[in-house]
Parts: sequence; structure tokens; C-alpha cells
Amino acid sequence: MQILYGGRVIDGRGNVMDDAVVTIEDGRIGNIVPCSEFTVPRDRCDVYDARNRTVMPGLIDSHTHIQESGRHGEAQTMREVLPKKAIRAASHARETLEGGYTTIRDLGSELFIDLGLRDALEEGLTTGPRMLVSSYKIMPTGADFQPFPPEVNVAGWETMDSPHAVRKAVRHLSAIGADLIKIMTTGRTFRKQSSPDAVALTLEEARTAVEEAHNQGKKVAAHAHGSRGVKMALEAGCDSVEHGTVIDDDDVEAMVRKGIFLVPTMSYSSHVKEMGDTCTLPDYVVEKTLKARELRLKSLARAIAGGVKIAAGSDAGMPSVFHGDNAFELISMVNAGMKPRDVIVAATSAAAELLGIDDIVGSVTTGKVADLLVVEGNPEEDIALLRNRENIRAIFQSGRLVIDRGLPLFRE
Repeated sequence: MQILYGGRVIDGRGNVMDDAVVTIEDGRIGNIVPCSEFTVPRDRCDVYDARNRTVMPGLIDSHTHIQESGRHGEAQTMREVLPKKAIRAASHARETLEGGYTTIRDLGSELFIDLGLRDALEEGLTTGPRMLVSSYKIMPTGADFQPFPPEVNVAGWETMDSPHAVRKAVRHLSAIGADLIKIMTTGRTFRKQSSPDAVALTLEEARTAVEEAHNQGKKVAAHAHGSRGVKMALEAGCDSVEHGTVIDDDDVEAMVRKGIFLVPTMSYSSHVKEMGDTCTLPDYVVEKTLKARELRLKSLARAIAGGVKIAAGSDAGMPSVFHGDNAFELISMVNAGMKPRDVIVAATSAAAELLGIDDIVGSVTTGKVADLLVVEGNPEEDIALLRNRENIRAIFQSGRLVIDRGLPLFRE
């Protein structure tokens, strides 16, 4: 047995208990009781001093790209051999765990790097967060990567241009073990040839993807910026809207009624805005990004006011959005108008619900897997505490102390 004694417990569902004890037994959370009702056992166990600290669930990032670094340009990445890409992804996984994230949902990778890393983590071959992965995206020609000249051989980026091709791709992804399906209903802010307002898939193609994914027991995440793409995602029955740059009142009503999540991904545009004139991205990227940011802030405010379910996702791997610094997203969400307590919920229990694993992780609840953080101070008063990994004194994953930054033992 392991015991976290005397801490403030933020349970991830909006509740707080001061001066509490949390026990860990056989990798799961046991008792959660006030210190006044607990007697420290004299038998063999580890009792950690959580006084003046916060015990909370391990964080969950609902939108990452574990293969991408946030530092290296696309052209450089394309020239690298697959083993190096896989090793870099494993390094990113370790950095993510060290930042307090015990679970991630990865939304887009080439050549099944995400599936291989997920399985390697489950087998214990390397260290990192629990992963749910989508592998390659469901997208038509031109929605993301531009067509390359015929003499350039680029593998790993699939496209589908008919309902039949979409259905086949979803079946293929399900067969190789993808945990969920990602579709693109709009273009992107990052591509010169692509517009976030452009509609990518047809409604029939989007519906086909959702129907087949749900037939296979898989959820569907929809990359959607512009209004028409958001509405297509909602009409098709997707389980989450990623980015959600333009959301109107009708969309809010539909999302609440259908239980569809919003993953607002504020980090990328926040970094671009912070960098200002020092940003090295092309001017057209900066212009589209900042324009989309202003629209997304309004959409997020509308979603918050309307009661839409919100899950935190950093888009780590995008330029200047680094793995291990995923908690910058939480600061960005607070700066966008969310309360710190609600942001913590979005990064724990709400994210677990979106991922379909809320019966396993996401809150400090008796019987759940013990993915826990012990943090200096109170993140509900200062969410930025979670960005400085030195404040995260201990990280437990499945009840095992995987990161120990000097959490002391309890002395009476």
C-alpha cells in the first residue's frame, strides 16, 4: 500500500477535499478520507507527505501529434528515416509523461508510428503516457498535404475521394488497431494551399466515416474550423469537434443535445500571438492563425456559456507547441475565459469521458486506476503551477511512482 497523507485533493470533477488521505492499493485508488478519520498503519507501506500540496488526477491531453516535434520543419521530417521518427516519438512520450500527462489521444501519424509506440508503451518497452491513437486521417486530396510531383515519392499520407474509399479506410484503420477515427471536414490554417473555411469531405463521406466507425465501436474526432465544416461534423454525428473555430448558437444547441465535445486547442495560436514579430512562420500562416484565433475565442465563449462539454487538447507537435509543455494549453484556456477549476475538469474527467475511459481514469475516485499527481501549491488558484514540472513532485501511473522529484516521506 502507498499513502498520500494530508494533501488537498482535487478530484477532477469539480470537488475539493482539504487535509485528506488517498491510499493506493494494487495499482488502484483505495480510501479517500479526511486525515481525522485515518490512522497511519504501522505495517509495511510507503506514506508520502502531501501536506501543503495538491493531489489530483493525472492530466489527459485529448489532441496531440506525438510524431511531430514542434521544432523541425516538415521538409526535414520527410527526409528522415522511419526508425529515427519512431525514436523521436518515444522521446516525446517520455517528455509528455514528465510534464504530468498520464494519458494522451494522438490524432494523426504516418506509417503507424503512433500504433507502434502505443503498443510498445503497453508492453513496457519504453516510458510514456497511456495512448489512444487514430493513425492516418480520413481526408480527401488537397485537404491537408498538397499533391507532390510524380517524381517525389511520399508514403504514409493516405487520401480518400469517395464514400467507398472512406469506408474502406475506416475498416482498414479498425483492423490494424486504431482506437478512434479522425476525419477532416475543413482545410487548415497552416497550409498555403488550404483554407480553414473550405469544406473538405462531402456530407455523405463524413456520414460514411461516422457510420462505419461507430459500427466498429470507434469514436470519431472531426478537424473542423469553418462554419460549414463544423455543421457537417455535427450532422454526420462526430463525437468531438477539434478546434471549432466558428461555432454559432445552433451549433451549441446541437452539441449540447447530442453530447458532442469541443476540443478548442488554443496553444498554437497563443504561441503565435506571444511571439509577435519574432515569429518565423510565413506571413500567410501568421495571418490565418491570428484571424482564426479571434473567431475561436468568440466560439469558445459561446460554447462555455451554452454548456458544451469541453476537453483540453494542446495540439502538441504543431509549431512551437512542444511535448512536455502540454500544460500551456491549460493556461491558454484560462486566458480565454475559463475558470481554473473548469479547465482542470476539462483536462481530467471530461477528457476521460471523451476518450471513453472515464470508468478507468480521470478522477480521484475509489476503484479507479491510480494515475495521480502530487503538486506544490494549488492549481485552482494558479493554473500555471502545472506548467513548471518542478512543481509536480510526484507522478503515479497505474499506482507506480514513475516520476519522483523529491516527494518526502511522512513523519509524524
